[in-house]
Amino acid sequence: MVVVLVIYVVLASAIYVFRHPLFNESWWDPMTIIIGGFFFVGDLLFQPFHTLELIWEPHLAIWAAVGTLLPILAGCLYKLRVLAAGGPAVAELLGGRRVDPESQNADEQRLCHVISEMAIASGMSQPVVYVLDRERGVNSFAAGHTRDDVAIGVTLGCLKLLTRDELQGVIAHEFSHILNGDTRLNMKLMALAHGLFWPTIVGRILLRGTSTAPEIGDSIFDDDLPETRKLLVPAACFFLVLGSISSPLVRWIKSMICREREWLADAAAVQFTRNPAGIEGALKKIGGLLKQGRLDTPHAESASHFYFVNCVYDSWFGFQSTHPPLPKRILRIDPQFDGKFEHIRSLPSHDAVYDLRYEESVRRMRAQAASQPAQE
Repeated sequence: MVVVLVIYVVLASAIYVFRHPLFNESWWDPMTIIIGGFFFVGDLLFQPFHTLELIWEPHLAIWAAVGTLLPILAGCLYKLRVLAAGGPAVAELLGGRRVDPESQNADEQRLCHVISEMAIASGMSQPVVYVLDRERGVNSFAAGHTRDDVAIGVTLGCLKLLTRDELQGVIAHEFSHILNGDTRLNMKLMALAHGLFWPTIVGRILLRGTSTAPEIGDSIFDDDLPETRKLLVPAACFFLVLGSISSPLVRWIKSMICREREWLADAAAVQFTRNPAGIEGALKKIGGLLKQGRLDTPHAESASHFYFVNCVYDSWFGFQSTHPPLPKRILRIDPQFDGKFEHIRSLPSHDAVYDLRYEESVRRMRAQAASQPAQE
């Protein structure tokens, strides 16, 4: 109802300003609209009931309610159907790649071993493991309706930048969410958030030209973007403005529900691992990383309550944040923390990764050639 009321007030106010220009000039004159809107907003703030009487139109209110509630309901039902597959559906939506338990990659082996240890310790079956290859921030999530369809995912930054103890602390935090039933609640909350937040998601997809996170090093401001994507910018801006009406409400709902559960999950992670330094070290590294836990996928906002730390920029001084501030979380674990974060070097960009891989392959080939006995 709050969203319906806000949309009606915005729509009715715009119509009223157009019908009653401040000066005897055409309503489409820019200065007339700006000045008239300024005075109208002032009246709305200081005399809200009088202003609401001026703009009240029953027929417009009905159409605004129907036009608002139907897309919200459709968005919720669509997301509920998508999420019926459980945690793997969330992981794939966020750009996750399923990790083979028999993977020969050392980092992926370490991740699977840590998750297996936590599953045995908690008496759970082995969850499905995903890696978000395009995300350089340090973050993780657990999603699923039940313990049997749970998926645990970590970002590339989490996989590459954390030590084994730190990774274990993060995974223990996620297992706490699973055992406490938080993942089931988060799945329902994600469906509700999608119904309210879908205009922003559509706007970001139109702006980027894809529903997946960009490749490391890519930017929407690149000069070689196709002309078709540039033509979508006005439509993207329209959807982003439309989504900004409901975004504060979505963030507030999630912050009210999720913050206390994060405190509990941190405490449970310490109990599971018997090693407070693990999760504490992970939180400190996130605080010292420029990107912290922020993600690039357009779906980051709708799934922000799933993650280990904030995956988007804090708004309103953290008032609507889904997670408590990092310093406060660390102080709960280590009361001696001075609030300072040591700078952590970010993962290299896509080009730098390619160069490093090329240099590594050249060194490997030279080492193999040197180790072979000289042919006579």
